Order: sequence, then C-alpha cells, then structure tokens
Amino acid sequence: MADALTDDQLQKLYTWIDEVPLSRPKRNIARDFADGLLLAEVVKHYFPRLVELHNYPAANSTQQKMYNWNTLNTKVLRKLGYNLSKDEIEAVIQCRPNAIEKVLNTCQIKMARYR
Repeated sequence: MADALTDDQLQKLYTWIDEVPLSRPKRNIARDFADGLLLAEVVKHYFPRLVELHNYPAANSTQQKMYNWNTLNTKVLRKLGYNLSKDEIEAVIQCRPNAIEKVLNTCQIKMARYR
C-alpha cells in the first residue's frame, strides 16, 4: 500500500468529502465509509450515471460490507480505471488507520482523470 497521506493532503481530502452531500453525517470517517455506501454516493455526486445507489444498502455485517465493496469495485471503480485489491477492501472494512483516506485519495485522482 502507498505511504500515508500528509496532513495537507488529508485536509484537502476531508474538505473535498465535506463538499459532497451524503445521506448520513460523518462522525468517524473510517467507520462511516466502511460499508461502501458513502463512496458510492461520492461517485454518484460527480457521475450520476455510474452508480445505482440501491445496490449499496447500509451494512453492519462484514459479509454485506464485502458485498458492497466488491459490487462497487466491479461495477463502478473499474469504469474509473481503479481496482481495489482484496487487502485494501479488508483494510477499509476493518477501519484500519488511513485505509479509507488512501482509497478516497486515489478515487479522487481517478475521477478527475475520468472527467
């Protein structure tokens, strides 16, 4: 995995996420994004045709979170030229430090190129 983001990169990332209207308030970014739903909402905000939100139910079980992320990976992120590894998905689901930030950062870059 890539190195941790700098404080400046993190600030820009959080500011970017704050600009997107999400269905639930952000309290703990690692936990909030663990089920994949909010990332689906972020992508949908910029590319409405790429994401069908009904495919991503809010989830608490590891199995459902994995399903959401695998769906997001194959149906959406792949179109952006981004493919998460199983390890990256597991890190996000398990709320490991900086896991979601790395994914969001890469996703932001891929979305900018896709546009």
